[in-house]
Amino acid sequence: MEDNLTREVFDTGLSKIRHEIKSRLVTHGFFGSITFADIEPADPVPSGSRIEISVKGRTVGQSFTRTEIEGCHLRVGGAVLAGVVAMIQELSQ
Repeated sequence: MEDNLTREVFDTGLSKIRHEIKSRLVTHGFFGSITFADIEPADPVPSGSRIEISVKGRTVGQSFTRTEIEGCHLRVGGAVLAGVVAMIQELSQ
């Protein structure tokens, strides 16, 4: 039961991050695809995830740890928010 709850927190964090990226892309007039790739899949929850954003043929990506992603289950902030902003800036140049 606890494994399901831990996986739910991780998945909720990824969902919040996806929403944050999409909302920031819109402010720049972009529409793109967002991909998540698990890093070293563990039994119930991976140790992290690589997030890639593709817009107009350009792709940027960054890896985040499980702890960073789970910390975003309520609101995206900290290192993840800084990484998202950096990826969006790189795409807008």
